[in-house]
Amino acid sequence: VAGAVAIAVALPLVFGDGYITHVAISVLIFVMLASSLNLLMGYAGLVSIAHAAFFGIGGYASAILTIRHGVPFWAALALAPLCTAVVALAIGLPSFRTRGIYYIIVTVAFQLIASEVFDNWYSMTGGGLGLRGVPRPGPLPFLPGVSFESEAAYYYLVLIVAVVVQAFIIGMVRSPLGITLMAVRDNEAKSLMMGVNPLGPKTLAFVLASAIAGLAGSLYVHYLQYANPEFFTFAVSIDIFLAVILGGVGTLWGPAFGVIVLEVIREVLRETVALRLLLFGVLLVVLIVCLPQGLLQPLGRLAQRLLPARAAASRR
Repeated sequence: VAGAVAIAVALPLVFGDGYITHVAISVLIFVMLASSLNLLMGYAGLVSIAHAAFFGIGGYASAILTIRHGVPFWAALALAPLCTAVVALAIGLPSFRTRGIYYIIVTVAFQLIASEVFDNWYSMTGGGLGLRGVPRPGPLPFLPGVSFESEAAYYYLVLIVAVVVQAFIIGMVRSPLGITLMAVRDNEAKSLMMGVNPLGPKTLAFVLASAIAGLAGSLYVHYLQYANPEFFTFAVSIDIFLAVILGGVGTLWGPAFGVIVLEVIREVLRETVALRLLLFGVLLVVLIVCLPQGLLQPLGRLAQRLLPARAAASRR
């Protein structure tokens, strides 16, 4: 972890305001998204295919507040996850009355409805043209000399937020609430017999995960200075879902690993979109059938086996 943090801090110092820094900002934002979805899937046992919808709600809320109402970036950054949490609460309470495949269908339906709203509510979202001119953050109130106009400066802002989000998720998972969530995930009937109402922990996890997605959406549109429905489609929800499955559901660092692997594949196959989508589909099927625990844990076990073998060989 210390090595990863050192690399993350040094990255813009080495590459400056270049393409690598741009990709790193996108990776950090999607790591937040994948980690928040993992909070649902891995610790609450809730499969959601609507995470890009909450990503978009946060992004559009922040863009509308800053462009049309003159709200400062820092206030919009705080209000965007709040707006997303309110919508998630309204969606989550009736959704948890359903179970299994019916709940997943509800999340898919909400994602499709949200995509249609983003694409067709011209007076609010700008429709297919989106919203242009989303401002970058101004100086901090207590540090008026610090600006976030450059990519390198914005990278550090996103890095700080991503670290705070990851620390929050780790703390939550290890808290009594996290233990309750895992108990509900493992056996809802037994949890109910022990006096734990599953609806409360599930709703709270759903709202918190959606709020983090809204926070990521706010950072994303302010970085690109543009909000467009194409950023928040059903395909984006599938990408986030695949990243969590690839890294390992219910692991703290698996989602980050999954996002990085998918981003490397996306960059390598950037010119061949059809091949990339085919590869993503095949990868999803193979992971679900053959490696439901993801790639990170098997790779870790393989490294543990190889390192002692190499040490023994060097001693011989």
